[in-house]
Amino acid sequence: MTAVPVVVPRPMPIAAVPADDLRDGLLQWRLWTRLGWLEVKRRYQRTFIGPFWSAISLGVFVAALGGVGAGLWSQQTRTYMPFLAAGMVVWVTISALITESCTLFVSGASLFRQMRCNYSVLAYALVYRNAIIFAHNFLVYLVVFLIFAPDKFGPINLLAVPGLGLVLVNAVWIALLFGMACLRFRDLQQMITTLTQIAMFVTPIFWPPESLQGKAHLLYVELNPLYHLITIVRAPLMGELPTLTTWVGTVAITILGWGVTYACFRYFRKRIAYWS
Repeated sequence: MTAVPVVVPRPMPIAAVPADDLRDGLLQWRLWTRLGWLEVKRRYQRTFIGPFWSAISLGVFVAALGGVGAGLWSQQTRTYMPFLAAGMVVWVTISALITESCTLFVSGASLFRQMRCNYSVLAYALVYRNAIIFAHNFLVYLVVFLIFAPDKFGPINLLAVPGLGLVLVNAVWIALLFGMACLRFRDLQQMITTLTQIAMFVTPIFWPPESLQGKAHLLYVELNPLYHLITIVRAPLMGELPTLTTWVGTVAITILGWGVTYACFRYFRKRIAYWS
């Protein structure tokens, strides 16, 4: 008698509708904040300084590059150092969100194999733990501005809060979209990581955007979504108002990104457990 293979069903998410997954996952804040905090503790376990190591390495980078960059771009140190510090604090967070999104469902497979949970919980946890790291790295910005530009502190700095909120809202769809894509096509992780590293040099992070003119400025500045996501936070931190182009660009990125992600999430969501 031929044995009949037994197919063990994989656990499915709690919510049946993608919109419910996103909403219910957000309401489970106790779960994703706990997951995010535990991941931060795991990364820095048995270290005395903990997450402040990230701030220390960023501070060393800003101090080392600050003197060289000011000379290369013919900038005054008191102007260039705050520009570099504010930009790098935001960029480190965005780049970490992008690269970690590639392994969102790969590393989280053990969780939804053992229990039923909404997939969006993993995305919220990823964003939350990187927000914690951002809070530690923010100390670099404070130190640099207290030294070089204490006069830049004012009410305009508060506009960085809604700007950061928009960045984190975008981070959720990036986590879901890249997480699904890299789960299905594992080679994409290496490609996205490489492109993220290249993006650091072609995005105005440590070089001033006005140094490019014409088509180069249009391509690498105006049409660069990373530039707008950085500037929406960096400009207020430097005591400047973000331009209308930056606000419109960031909102457009948010709407377009969430539209594409929701369509993919609705179509491929049920396959996530089987791809893992």
